[in-house]
Amino acid sequence: MSAVTSTTAYPTARSVAGPAPRPGGPAAARRPSVRAAWYWERRKAPNRWYWPLTVVLCSLGALIGYMQYRDYQDAFEAQEATWEVVWAQSTLMLSMLFLPLAVAAFTAQAASGEHAGRNWQRMAANRLEGVMVVGKLLHALQAALFTALILVGEITATGLLLGFDAADLARYLPRVVPVTLAVWAIEVLVMWLGVVLESFAAMMTTVFLITVTGLALSLAAPALAAIDPMGLLTLACSSYSPRDIASPGSVLTASVVCLAWVGILALALRAGVRRRS
Repeated sequence: MSAVTSTTAYPTARSVAGPAPRPGGPAAARRPSVRAAWYWERRKAPNRWYWPLTVVLCSLGALIGYMQYRDYQDAFEAQEATWEVVWAQSTLMLSMLFLPLAVAAFTAQAASGEHAGRNWQRMAANRLEGVMVVGKLLHALQAALFTALILVGEITATGLLLGFDAADLARYLPRVVPVTLAVWAIEVLVMWLGVVLESFAAMMTTVFLITVTGLALSLAAPALAAIDPMGLLTLACSSYSPRDIASPGSVLTASVVCLAWVGILALALRAGVRRRS
């Protein structure tokens, strides 16, 4: 993979500051604006390829779930298994490998641009690095939520196409929460790597090694997915435990684990930015 150079202008001290003081007002410095930082992160994001790719990947996952259910439909109907089967089959390979790598590439592309424009140094000179980190985290959360909605939407459409009872779907919708948090954790991990490493290739190579190592560990013992941030999406989807997909306890546990990783990685990101600046 190679990075795609962004042509979007980087934010300046003025662009991430709040409104200018009114004439005659106090001559205090303008306060940095988190909202403006969030806006700039949305503007810099490589949206043109990520969202179509996410739709395609989730569609392929849903197609696998559809085909698996149709191939063994009689057996699943005898077990009264519906949504959980399609969910688990649709998300297994998707959450283990393809979607995490797509999320990582999306984040790494933006992170590599920060070094190309010496953005962190310029933000540090204006004491705006803290605001920029918050803006990045908010944008990452927004992207994570939209990614989770696409995934759940594709699975929902597949289940309805198979004739599943729409009333049963409500039990599975809370999975949006841990899935969102898992994607967010992956993004924050790559943002932290983006502070330590400068090139897109170096970030993605590191991410790929983490993913492959975590994949081997999770296949050997699924519970180990909790200690691998790149494997959190599989934990959040409960792909290894279809019967637990609608379990409130499983949803809560996965959410807490993912949120804990977000917190740890966010602190690492902030510390890395301070050292980098």
